[in-house]
Amino acid sequence: MILYTSKTEAAAKKTYQAALEGDYEQVRRLIDHTFNTEDCDPEGNSLLHYAVRGGSLELVKYLVEACGMSPVWANAQMVTPYDEAFALTEGEKARAIQDYFYQVCGFSREECYRNPVGRGMHADPSIIRVGEDYYMVNSSFVYFPCIPISHSRDLVHWEVIGHAVTDRKWAEEHLGGLEGGRGFWAPDISYYEGRFYICATLRNNDDAPYIQTQMVTSASRPEGPYDTPVIHNVLGIDPSIFTDDDGRRYMLINRGARIMEISPDGKEILSEPQLIWYGHSGHAPEGPHLLKKDGYYYCFLAEGGTGKGHMITVGRSRNLMGPYEDCPYNPIMTQKDEIASIQCCGHGKPVQIHDGRWYITYLCSRFLEGQWGMLGRETCLDEITWTPDGWPVINQGRGPSYMAPLPFGGKGAAGSEGTPEGEWSAGSEGEPGGSHKMTEAGWMSPRTIDPERITVGADGWIQIRGDGQDLCRRDCRSLLVRCQPDFDFQFSFQMEWMKEGDAGMPFAGDAGVVLYYDENTYVKFGVTRDQVFAAEYVDDRYVRQETLPESFSGQCLFTVKTRGLRREFYYNNTLLWTWDRVTSICSEGLVKGKRFTGAMYGVYVNGSNLLRWRQHGEIQ
Repeated sequence: MILYTSKTEAAAKKTYQAALEGDYEQVRRLIDHTFNTEDCDPEGNSLLHYAVRGGSLELVKYLVEACGMSPVWANAQMVTPYDEAFALTEGEKARAIQDYFYQVCGFSREECYRNPVGRGMHADPSIIRVGEDYYMVNSSFVYFPCIPISHSRDLVHWEVIGHAVTDRKWAEEHLGGLEGGRGFWAPDISYYEGRFYICATLRNNDDAPYIQTQMVTSASRPEGPYDTPVIHNVLGIDPSIFTDDDGRRYMLINRGARIMEISPDGKEILSEPQLIWYGHSGHAPEGPHLLKKDGYYYCFLAEGGTGKGHMITVGRSRNLMGPYEDCPYNPIMTQKDEIASIQCCGHGKPVQIHDGRWYITYLCSRFLEGQWGMLGRETCLDEITWTPDGWPVINQGRGPSYMAPLPFGGKGAAGSEGTPEGEWSAGSEGEPGGSHKMTEAGWMSPRTIDPERITVGADGWIQIRGDGQDLCRRDCRSLLVRCQPDFDFQFSFQMEWMKEGDAGMPFAGDAGVVLYYDENTYVKFGVTRDQVFAAEYVDDRYVRQETLPESFSGQCLFTVKTRGLRREFYYNNTLLWTWDRVTSICSEGLVKGKRFTGAMYGVYVNGSNLLRWRQHGEIQ
């Protein structure tokens, strides 16, 4: 799809209006002579969106069957024509279009999931199956605890069950001085002889003796506890582990796919890295994964860089060391539609599910206004089919799906209420497009969490004692954050100052809630002894500030509502400020270092105070 241009605007608007009026003959004439069906409006609505709103089943069928338009193509708000059919107020017309879309798609809205299945910062997914259980890991960068491990039985709903690195002292030693966006990149999870193995790149600062190292750890249970990691000083990124039929084990790293033999426990490197396949495009080949199927070694790569144009490619060989044949269907996953709501699709790992079919998890990004990737890289899921000549094809070559049938059928993503803590919920039946809320898996802190300063109680209260460091300092250890789950959301926290001593100590510094990307860009909304304020930090200074007099008495309520790039700041349920164009809290908000993470929200203390917070209401 493309946005209509100044030259095509008049024809587009005329055609959309005719579709809204259900004027089948007029829409047909306009398509025959002036309107391009690839044109969409500034909100990403296709002509099929308008036709559904108009309620003409005849026109809807024409657009689908004669013009090839998709009922599950999503606009900028992730709303599909299928969703629009459930928003119609005229019951008979609505049911007719709903039934037609069910026949075309082969699934109902209650029997589908929606991508991304992992919203907010869930980059670089790697997946395995053990029996009928599925486990996935994602990048955690400098955040602690490190490398979340998620479990699922249906590939759609995921619950974080543990982390690969939970030793605070080890994390402080290896992450403590790192710049934001570095740390653990592109982990891989594998299973071998009763143990779960996780490897990842530990990306150090550019002045380190080894800027790229490879970490390996293992555990007898998927949730851990995991062994103290072993660090291999081998340059490269995106490691994965492959075990051949003869039991020999290998690690792959970029560029392209370079392979080296490792010991069975992963603690020793037994050979030098050797290139076996450089990929399809020759542009930034990384993220190598190997699988063996029907006598072929299949090598999957991420290519094209991690922005728009990212892709998944595959090659195969009868011999582990090659040569590898380029798949004639490459790239087997990419987003060709420049204005689609899901972009940057790549870095995937296949898994064979327990009924013999195949799926793949891969990363993607969504953008506000086609530019601001606030949420970071997320996780998508799609089915793999195999061609008669033995090549994998993802989602029938259509690019990422927006709505797809649940892998194991049944009712799915519609009911996000009542899901376990930490589970990703994929949609809401009551809203067009689905709310796709995600209850967070737990709190994180940059680099490490000091238990002498921070506690999270079973009763939901978070307690933080300030360390006197502002959030722009890498040695700040007095904040907790969670992933922002979507472009539109809101949160509220009740905050209390825990006065110490008989008379109580004076309130020092500031404390409150934070919208956080890294130490270089964040927004604080808090109080001092005599003010309530909001302040935006970019690069090396506070670039925007608002203040009002306030005699802080020890308790208050902060609420922040996010609507795309807009932020509304409420103090004790009173709207104080509205900020538009808050573009700093995203990867594109500043060019500096490695900005690969995503927007966060949380709580902080700057000073020596002891405070506590409790979430007020639901994250919406």
